[in-house]
Amino acid sequence: MLLFTMPVLALAPQTSGADALPAKALANSPSLYLREAAAGAVRWQPWNETTLTLARTLNRPMLIDIGAVWCHWCHVMDETTYADAEVAHLLNASFVPVKIDSDQRPDLDGYYQDAASRLSGAGGWPLTCFTMPNGALFLAFGYMPPRHGEHGEPGMAAVLGRVAQVYANRGAGLEKEAAQAMKDLAPPRIGLDPGIARSPALYGEIAAALLESYDSRHGGFGEGGGPRFYDFPALELALAHGFHGHNDFTKLALDSLGKIARGGVYDQLGGGFHRYSTDPSWGVPHFEKMLYDQAMALDAYTQAAQVSGDPEYARIARGIADYVRRTLLDAQAHAFYSHQDADAFSGDDGSYYTWTRDEIARVLKGDQLQAAIAYFGIDRGPARAPDGRIVLRRALEPDLVALQVKVSPEKARALIADASATMLAARERRKRPRVDQAVLIDRNALMAAAFLAAAPALKDQELARIALDDLDYLRAHARDADGSYFHVISDSQATVSGLLADQAFMVRAMLAAYQSTGRSTYLTEAGKLADLVLKEYRDPASGLLRDRIAREAGTVLAQSGGGSNVLYDRPMPSPQAVMASAMQTLAALTGEKRYAEEAAKLLAPASTRVNPQAAALIATLGLALEIQAGGEAVVAIVGASTHPRTNALLSAALGTYRPGKVVMPLDAATGVAAQLPATARAMFDATRDRSAPMAFVCAGSACANPVSAPEQLMRTMREFNIAPVASGGAS
Repeated sequence: MLLFTMPVLALAPQTSGADALPAKALANSPSLYLREAAAGAVRWQPWNETTLTLARTLNRPMLIDIGAVWCHWCHVMDETTYADAEVAHLLNASFVPVKIDSDQRPDLDGYYQDAASRLSGAGGWPLTCFTMPNGALFLAFGYMPPRHGEHGEPGMAAVLGRVAQVYANRGAGLEKEAAQAMKDLAPPRIGLDPGIARSPALYGEIAAALLESYDSRHGGFGEGGGPRFYDFPALELALAHGFHGHNDFTKLALDSLGKIARGGVYDQLGGGFHRYSTDPSWGVPHFEKMLYDQAMALDAYTQAAQVSGDPEYARIARGIADYVRRTLLDAQAHAFYSHQDADAFSGDDGSYYTWTRDEIARVLKGDQLQAAIAYFGIDRGPARAPDGRIVLRRALEPDLVALQVKVSPEKARALIADASATMLAARERRKRPRVDQAVLIDRNALMAAAFLAAAPALKDQELARIALDDLDYLRAHARDADGSYFHVISDSQATVSGLLADQAFMVRAMLAAYQSTGRSTYLTEAGKLADLVLKEYRDPASGLLRDRIAREAGTVLAQSGGGSNVLYDRPMPSPQAVMASAMQTLAALTGEKRYAEEAAKLLAPASTRVNPQAAALIATLGLALEIQAGGEAVVAIVGASTHPRTNALLSAALGTYRPGKVVMPLDAATGVAAQLPATARAMFDATRDRSAPMAFVCAGSACANPVSAPEQLMRTMREFNIAPVASGGAS
């Protein structure tokens, strides 16, 4: 582009330029990240119509900084680059600097992440975007030091000078180039080539691509030395494909989940997962903890525990749930906070979670110390954070620790548990990384659904109570006038309406709540919200769902479709695939065929080609397609809601793994014939003693004979009428 061929020119001082920008414009923002920037030397502005009008009036380019309060390098850039006097002067004099919270405006973040990736390969946070006054991107970077970086990063001061000079001399030409670049970089329509019919076994192709990209050495998908992300939806797809007879996929998923949990990305003392691994072996994480990662991890480890019966997966799932309710739960509002930071103080990089050998030796003695050193691999090439401190991992299993410490396996487990508790208590005395108390609706919905799924599997009904309280809080405090959901609640104020993911995840969560409780209110509201999404959030030309958030007039975003990536998991599950699965569930629960038809429409735009290296990004889509192919298993529990056996059958149904299951709690006192599948209805009508609680398992057009014992129900769910699903690889 033009900027890369221009010579570096000095920018003439503009002493009055900063006065055109309102001071402390972010001071009252609902975002903690933006409020923190308000007092800095740069006169940051919010993204809104007023700021965009100001940019056009001043005829200045914008520098858009996109980050989050949990982002370590965002803090570093604020404390160094944007605190630099020359950088602040250049920005205030010749730009309109705009700061965006990626959590609270994921639509803006997603748009610029896509555009930056296609333009220059930049991505992640902080994201530094240079745009025209209408928001058209013409230059993008990630982290930028104030001067030329030691690793070749461009210096902010020099780039600002070059951009300002080019804009002053060639503004009209730059505007044309930026407009053409945005046109060229517009994301392609997905799977809409009329000359190619989508393969009916696309789910198998996605699964096969996962198998091809599986990293058998470290677990997970992809290779290389760069950062590693968990891809929990892909592991759920592998478990589902394994359930249908492809054992390689079950092994792949369980192996990956085991290796990931043994690494430093899992908080071995306090539970929960850090955001991602900086190395291929899951050893050293970026230390922030995101609510959405905990929700997806809890789902994956709960399912792994159900599939394998291995208590280790259940232990990890409990650790995740315990961390969330201890640290990310607002006990008064009954809602989940969005994340916990990585850093406890300025210049920190996760030291709250890391150790030195001397620190461990000060809190542990004797056999406890030796057990901890062996278990956490302190003397066996430990993983180290950038500051040199040790990241705890599970280096040895308790039986091998027992051999090293020369105690019994039972004694070794007790030593490990006691040492871990002592170290956790010592860690709690450190300054903790803070928690952002903003409530994000999409993440709350994910977590509520995960808690509801985990409660019966882990035999912890408090998780279900917490989830239901959370959903009731959101229903009361996060609704827009039309019944849709806002995106964020901050300082008791709900803001940002019209984002698809909030609606899709809430539909799924309310369906989970209905299946867990039998309360018709949840089913009714799920249906109403689903109807609203189908009517208001879909592009009729493409079949793709999209945000309907208002776009500022005159910006490039106003012309963007807003739906090109709804089939991808990035970083949360695909909202289009989630809605498709929810439609399938609604069809099964209500008997309304239109929902099944809508599910098929939502899955129709799926891509016709699968890139093995990108298969993990469409795993939620693959799972929806697999369930569509294999069919749902409707598990109807018929009995008085107050009867102990009814509740036992319901718990067994909810706690047993079967992909695509739909649990239908029916109170015999209110009449059930109309809701039961036809074959089950005939069996129920022929039953002499209808007062006794019973369960029906139906798959396809067939239903198993009713059962009355939880053990019988669990066995029937695992074995009855398993539809064959095309293999994605060897089995």
